[in-house]
Amino acid sequence: MNLIDRYIARTIVAATGVVILVIGALLSLMLFISEVDNIGDGSYGLLKILAWVAMMLPARLYLVLPVVALLGSLLALGALAAGSELVVIRSAGVSMKRLAISVSFAGLALAIVTVLLGEFVAPTGVSDATQLRDKARHGEAKRSVDDGLWLRQQQWYLRIDSVLPGGRIDGLYAYQLNDDGQLTESVKARSAHTDGNQLILDSPQITVLSPTKSQTETPEHLALPIKISPDVLELAVTQPDELSSSGLWRYIDYLDANDIDADDYRLALWRNIVTPFTVWALVVFALPFAFGSLRSASAGQRLFVGGLIGLLFFLFNEIVASTGPVYGIPPWFAASLPTVLLALGTGYWMRRLN
Repeated sequence: MNLIDRYIARTIVAATGVVILVIGALLSLMLFISEVDNIGDGSYGLLKILAWVAMMLPARLYLVLPVVALLGSLLALGALAAGSELVVIRSAGVSMKRLAISVSFAGLALAIVTVLLGEFVAPTGVSDATQLRDKARHGEAKRSVDDGLWLRQQQWYLRIDSVLPGGRIDGLYAYQLNDDGQLTESVKARSAHTDGNQLILDSPQITVLSPTKSQTETPEHLALPIKISPDVLELAVTQPDELSSSGLWRYIDYLDANDIDADDYRLALWRNIVTPFTVWALVVFALPFAFGSLRSASAGQRLFVGGLIGLLFFLFNEIVASTGPVYGIPPWFAASLPTVLLALGTGYWMRRLN
């Protein structure tokens, strides 16, 4: 069976590679169109936009890789079935379970590619692409969040406009509350930086409040007892689905240490963990189709059916993940439920065909 295993796995991986090229070209075009209006901002020209597209592409491919794996598997297995190769293999006494193992080798290879893409290539690409664009357009790599970034540590509440490399901050508002939840001190500074042990503000405006009066001071510098490392600041201004699992883990630790809700980041972490298994499950899911109605279908029909099924699974996955935090569903359950249901359904279907 080693020869058959290699042949089936090689066919699936090759077909998936072709689908990746096609989907990658479409995603590249969409990314380029989304940025073309920014040509001419600073030194942000055509070549830099093309470089930005190339660096952002792995992250976009990672999001759709499960659907891509399904399409590639349906194309490959459908072609093998149309050529009666799978029928011959089955006639030789190979069970569906053994065929599923052969297909699983391809699923395992694509799952490994998914891990490499999601943990190393995509996060690095997003970070480099963002720095390239911001530096070209604004002269400095500045990361910002809509409506500002809010953080909390002990009795201090921080609002940050933008984060710059090296733990520097552009635009900071800090508010200190007492044990009764009353505002006792307000601090505003145009710039600040962190050394990991404290937050140092440049030319701050300090307003100290009491029940009877307020007092304003403007020292040259002010050190706040707020421990936040530069890498945590970088993580805080990055979307959860653009972070690697290690980055998500570090930021969850920071949020937990300061009693801040981290469910969104836990959900993103669990989705990173589950995605390789989803890719593997979708590859195996394509096998029963090769012995059903798609056996005699054309490649276009297989693509249409695969795209429809993949879209429905993608929507179901996104709906469960989005509604999970709303209804208090544990992140691990919301992230894994669609894949578990898919695996159970595939197993039941294959038992009926065996």
